[in-house]
Amino acid sequence: MSAHRRQAKLLASPKNRIDLRLSDEARFIRSWLENPLLAGAITPSGRFLARAMAQCVDPASTGPIVELGPGTGPVTQALLARGIAQERLVLVEFEPTFCHLLAQKFPKAKIVRGDAYRLADTLAASLDAPPAAIVSSLPLLTKPEAARLALLRQAFELMGPDGRFIQFTYGVKSPVPAHLAASHHLRTQSLAPIWLNLPPARIFVYRHADCPHAIEPQPDMIDKLLRQSRRFGREIRDELEVARSRLAPKGGKSLIDPKSRRF
Repeated sequence: MSAHRRQAKLLASPKNRIDLRLSDEARFIRSWLENPLLAGAITPSGRFLARAMAQCVDPASTGPIVELGPGTGPVTQALLARGIAQERLVLVEFEPTFCHLLAQKFPKAKIVRGDAYRLADTLAASLDAPPAAIVSSLPLLTKPEAARLALLRQAFELMGPDGRFIQFTYGVKSPVPAHLAASHHLRTQSLAPIWLNLPPARIFVYRHADCPHAIEPQPDMIDKLLRQSRRFGREIRDELEVARSRLAPKGGKSLIDPKSRRF
């Protein structure tokens, strides 16, 4: 059996998948301890957040999909599950350990080690077409506002008119203030918080102001459960009201004989 097939068989085992996930957590924590401003978070993006970010990318679009700060690859994996071909992925990562790990996990993707905040220079030799979308897990709030805006400006210089810049944050507001984005003819769209991520996160999508295609927000799981519980509560109250009206006294005589009750 070849080494490649042997590795694939090991990774297919449920136990080894758990071990791999735990080792990813350990790598991320070590990276955070060594450079908290670079890593931004102490753990990788959760699967609910990763899936929500991937939902913002249109699989039918043409051109590369660039991912900034993929880390150990949870969002990358969600993009593949979304239907994005691995060959379309361009993964920009600064940490050498993560670059090596990504190359092992996603051998058909293009791994670029470089500074995402110098995006034009970093991707100068890696793009054969304008990106359809740029998906960012960079900790933007650790950078000055001017650096965040410069990154967004570079991203849209690389993308076509229908391009989308997708960014998550643990903050409440847009990492690039909406009025600054608007000054560069960009719209800002905020999606529902991902409450099931720890800590809860929010996704912001930036696009050209004249681009007609807004993101259709995916239903948030907790909001859905709350709506269902409220609907069930209303239905129960309505049934109780109907029952009370049927049992209400008519002509001074109750429909239920107290002597017939059994306790």
